[in-house]
This record gives sequence, structure tokens and C-alpha cells, in this order.
Amino acid sequence: MSLSSTSSHTMDKSITLPPDEIFRNLENAKRFAIDIGGSLTKLAYYSTVQHKVAKVRSFDHATKVNRDDKLYEISVQEEVTARLHFIKFENAYIETCLDFIKDHLVNTDTKVIKATGGGAHKFKELIERKLGLKVDKEDEMTCLIKGCNFVLRNIPHEAFVYAKHADSEFRFQTTQPDIFPYLLVNIGSGVSIVKVESEDKFERIGGSSIGGGTFWGLGALLTKTKRFDELLQLASKGQHTSVDMLVKDIYGGSYGSLGLTGDLIASSFGKSATADKEFSKEDMAKSLLHMISNDIGQLACLYAKLHNLSRVYFGGFFIRGHPVTMHTITYSINFFTKGEVQALFLRHEGYLGAIGAFLKGAEEDNPNQYSWGENYAGSSGLMSVSPDMNPMQRARSGTFDMLEMDRLERQLVNLPLLQDPSSYIPDTMDLTEDALAREYWLYCFEEALDGVVKRAVASQPDMPEAAQRAEKFRQKYRHKLQTLRQQPL
Repeated sequence: MSLSSTSSHTMDKSITLPPDEIFRNLENAKRFAIDIGGSLTKLAYYSTVQHKVAKVRSFDHATKVNRDDKLYEISVQEEVTARLHFIKFENAYIETCLDFIKDHLVNTDTKVIKATGGGAHKFKELIERKLGLKVDKEDEMTCLIKGCNFVLRNIPHEAFVYAKHADSEFRFQTTQPDIFPYLLVNIGSGVSIVKVESEDKFERIGGSSIGGGTFWGLGALLTKTKRFDELLQLASKGQHTSVDMLVKDIYGGSYGSLGLTGDLIASSFGKSATADKEFSKEDMAKSLLHMISNDIGQLACLYAKLHNLSRVYFGGFFIRGHPVTMHTITYSINFFTKGEVQALFLRHEGYLGAIGAFLKGAEEDNPNQYSWGENYAGSSGLMSVSPDMNPMQRARSGTFDMLEMDRLERQLVNLPLLQDPSSYIPDTMDLTEDALAREYWLYCFEEALDGVVKRAVASQPDMPEAAQRAEKFRQKYRHKLQTLRQQPL
């Protein structure tokens, strides 16, 4: 189903998500924020969700008289909880999305929308005209850091290490109680390297003009390919050794006294000056990717060493979950630190600016006093990057990514009864790594599904649409299980 608003604008047919799943609970939206980059828009809003919660009341049977006395009783109560919604889509669809939001806003008393990113100025007039909200711009770096702190604190296993040739490409990191200090390397058009020491204390300690824009610009000149994703696709198929001059090309092998292996790049694009032949687009794109990634990796390592920081996170549109960029950055960091520092990536790095802008607008509600949990059913998740597992998963154009977070009833603290929580190793089963256990549990969930659906319908005998809703649940739940089979990450 394509998403359409009541205006003349309609979404591209490649968008397959129904509208009620993209902008959920829009009628209850309270606040808005938007982060507009060079190619992607990230929209954030706050809503309230009403649902039923089972409350269990247990009884003290120390003075038990009758055998039939209940051990406990369950009562069902209506509860209203707060939810954060984050939606990411291509800038080409911004006008249609704004129309859709305008047509479906019902109960909002919002007068201002917080905005950040390079495109906030470009689209300011359009947003104000379509939504009737005043655009209030926020500093991009402040929003980025606020968003980063928020996901690191609230989402378990937010950070991961990428290992291209391992059984599981993603190795998720356990969230530490204290997330500070850390280094954030944001690779956009250029590179900003930011040292973050606390919630409100950060400093841009360095950077480079050689970043994602350099890869895109030089790549376009070399290959005549204008789209960033297509350029990365070319690089993933290339052999950089056809273009780069290696140590062994100069010395016939390794240079032992300096500790240089023969396969090490001695000169990026070094062969192109002397070889009398044409080079393929794929090989040139791969060489360029290595050159820029190695440069960024070495810079990041030097700053991490200078400031004695062991946690180094990478983000920005250059990364954006692309396996080829994550692999080259990981290789570079591993080489320059001799394995002492790991390159860390974030599952939701594309949302950091929008999250930060939203938090700036919601400061009076003090959202940081609460804990927030990811609502997996309403979130896109992290797709597997194995091409043989799902060849269509990189077809990004016309798709919407979503993240939803629910406010938890109580603030979570890290294992308060343990003397040293950081040394605790939980006895959990990682279904992303254990294929046998994964298949067993997915089979169990699938087998139980029909029984759950029957009980759901039976629990609401007076609701004529109960069967229809239960069937919709069955289909969505089964689809989720199939997705987890194909893309366990």
C-alpha cells in the first residue's frame, strides 16, 4: 500500500508501509522536532498511548484457613504511557509527509517545532507554511551529543563492533553504568572529532576536511557515479590492490626492520601514475574508500591516545550502517592502535540529531529523569548485512525507518544490589549467535501463536472487531518471526 495524504501529493509506489504504521499515534502528538540533512530527514514527536496492563496482587497465606483461598488475583487496568516516535525518510518525500501530518493532527497544542541539521534553514518556510508551527533552530553539534548520550544510556546493546568475516557480523556491547568519557567521530561532509566528558560538557578537539564529502566528490569525478550509495556499491566489488601501491610492490616483500607487511598500502593510487592501463570504477572506488577511511582512522586513534580515551564511536552519513565503510574504519582503527582500541558503531546513529533536538524542546518535562525502552514492535531494527541472506535489504530508496521508545514506569538503575555491577556477567543466551537456540525458540513462538490468538479473541467476547484485530496481530507477529529468521540482527 502506498502512503497518501488527502492532498494531491502521493508517495512513491516503492513505499510499502501502511500509513498507520509510519506515523503512529499522530492524533495524540504533543511535540515535534526535525533534523534535516543533505539527503535524509528525521522527524521526532511525542505521543501518549493507552493500553491495558495486568496487575497482579498476591495474598499472604501465613494464616491460611481454606484450601480454596486464592494465592493471587489479576486485575486489568487501563494505563496511559508516553512514547517517543522517530521516523527517517528521504528529503524527496518531505512535502508529502508534512501534508500527511497536517491532515492527521488532532489534539496538539504545539506551537513550535525544534529543527537542526543543514537543511533546517532550506526547508524552514515550507515547514512553517505546511504545519503552522514556528521553526526554532538548535545547534547541530549540541543536538548530536544530546542524542548520543540518550541512546547510550537508554538502549541496551546500542553500540556494536563490526566483524565482517565472523559468524555474527555484529558484536553488541553491554551498556556500562557510566557512559563518559568518550570520543565521537562524526563523519559527514568533513570530519568532526568531539570529546564528551559529561551530559553537558563536550569539546570539538579536532577534525578534517577529508571526509564523506571528499569520498563522494572525488568518487563522482573518478567514476561518473553521482549517488553515494551506488559509489559504495562499486567499492564493495572492487580490488584496491589494482590501484594502490603496496609495500611488496616497492621492496618485493615485507619491510621487516620497520615492521611493515608486504600487503600494507604504501601509496594510495600509487600504481595509477605508472601503469599504462585503464582502471575499473570498482577498483578506483575501493582505493578511494581505503584512503579516506585510513586517514580518518589514524586521526581518531591519535586523538584517542592524546586524550587517553578508550571508547571511540563513529557516526555520520558516511557510516549509515554500510558494511563496507564500517569494515574499512574497523580495519584502520585496529591497525593503528594494534588492537588496543575498538571502533564502535551505534544502531541508531542516524537519529541522534533528531533525538537531541527533541530533548532540547522537551527540557521542561525533564525527559532524562525517566528511563526509556525501545519498542521493538514499532521499530525497524538493524538489518543483517549478509547479501546472501536478503539481497533486497540494501534497496533503501523510498523506505521509511522507524524507532519508537516507551517511557518506563520506573527509572532503571544498574543492578543496585551488586557490589560491583561492571564485573557481573549475566547468564543469557545470544540468539544472534546461537543458530540452534534461535531456531528452537522461533519455532516455540510460532507454535504458540494460534493459542494466543484464540485467547485474545475469547478475552473480548463483546467486541465485534476482536477477531479481525487478532488476525491482524497474527499476520504481523508471524511476519516479525520470519524477519528474525532471515535477519537475526
